[in-house]
Amino acid sequence: MQIVTQEDFFQLLKDGIRDAIQLAQKDCAFSLPQDISFELANYDQYRKEKTFDEIVTFLYKDGTFPRIIDVAVRGINDGKTLIWLRASGHEWVRDIAQTWNSPAGRGPFKSLGLLLPSLIWQRPRPFSIEDMEESGNTKYQQL
Repeated sequence: MQIVTQEDFFQLLKDGIRDAIQLAQKDCAFSLPQDISFELANYDQYRKEKTFDEIVTFLYKDGTFPRIIDVAVRGINDGKTLIWLRASGHEWVRDIAQTWNSPAGRGPFKSLGLLLPSLIWQRPRPFSIEDMEESGNTKYQQL
């Protein structure tokens, strides 16, 4: 059993965010902002901006964490790349072997790239900064 420490979890999350941004960048006509804001789709936190540390506090408790955590770029909000995270409803685990872990070594983090509202997703690629700002600033209830 490979136990994941909080420091390990921090690094896995950072890697998942990096991967999601790299995937998203392929569909954008401009460079995504380096400053990042976070949104957690679970735990009554939807549409509430969070810090990196707050995200970790919600997702890593007493050495346990969700089996799968989707990580996606949802748009641009206040000049920052908006990272959207959603934990699966599975029982929480301690062992990295019980997580998504694809590619190997990524633990629970499943990097999706872009995840935009369908109204914007249907637009031609590459997406403009205006498309991404609209997605990040719109009060869509569901993606």
